[in-house]
Amino acid sequence: MPVISLPDRRVVGMLFWVAVLALLLNTPPTPQAGQRVIVDDLGFKVLVNEKIRRVVSLVPTNSEMVCLLDCERLKGGTRYDEFPQELRRRIQLKQVEVIGGGFDANLEKIVQLQPDLILTNGPTQQRFAVPLKNMGYSVLSLWPRDMAGLKRDFSLLGELLGQERKAKLIIEEMEHQFAAVKAKSENKLKKRVYLQMWTEPLITVGKASFPDWLAGAAGGVNVFGDLPFDSGQIGLESLIQRNPEVLFFLADQEPFVKTIRTRPGWSSIRGVEDSHFCFIEESDIRRSVMFMAGLAKIHGCLFREKPTKQPVRAESK
Repeated sequence: MPVISLPDRRVVGMLFWVAVLALLLNTPPTPQAGQRVIVDDLGFKVLVNEKIRRVVSLVPTNSEMVCLLDCERLKGGTRYDEFPQELRRRIQLKQVEVIGGGFDANLEKIVQLQPDLILTNGPTQQRFAVPLKNMGYSVLSLWPRDMAGLKRDFSLLGELLGQERKAKLIIEEMEHQFAAVKAKSENKLKKRVYLQMWTEPLITVGKASFPDWLAGAAGGVNVFGDLPFDSGQIGLESLIQRNPEVLFFLADQEPFVKTIRTRPGWSSIRGVEDSHFCFIEESDIRRSVMFMAGLAKIHGCLFREKPTKQPVRAESK
């Protein structure tokens, strides 16, 4: 899924407060026979049928987690759905309808699919959640910030889809792999990390983000981890002052890194001096129970145990 453009990011705060206001006005629904009330990750009380047959997902990570449990019940997903392989195949066979992307979901298509459950993520998707809820659909926001949140959400999906045992086994495997990476970083000095999501303007992640948690779990400390946002704009002066030892970039920012030493101020940053650059894909930092490959990749580059790709040589002035 593409990085959010700056105009979209500017409305995140506004949408968040809209969601908060809606939450305050959220009257607890009364469940009928065969229904239950669930409190989602944004605090909304959602009335859900106990038997879920048709699911529509508005974000790739939720599509992935549904498909890991019972792909046949996923009737609608996004154009960015890539994982697991079975989901890609079902989209190609038109067994899963593409309803758009995370920021341009087609409400008409969603309604035509007659879903029992619609899955969204954070505050930015409330622009779709609110009208769908007003039409009487069950819309659940899954927005985990760490492994505990992932476990909770995936277990909930397992319950809703009648796949509790399958969910339990996947979570146990995730915990086993996580413990192995965690053990490798326990006795190592934490590295100061900068994670760049956008180049102009500079966009990074704060403590409310999943990548912030990933960096910490891998053995790093996000230098902007004190900031309350999920992602937001920062100034170069602030970055220089915080002086990260390791700089993470999305893979498509490689041209930026190649010229980084020719850019005023960047050469004074410790990580630039040491050429300690790491490249990640957006899929490496996705909010899914399949995050372990990304975590291992981040850990390996943090401590230079295994390069994530061929080193990029930054040009000199």
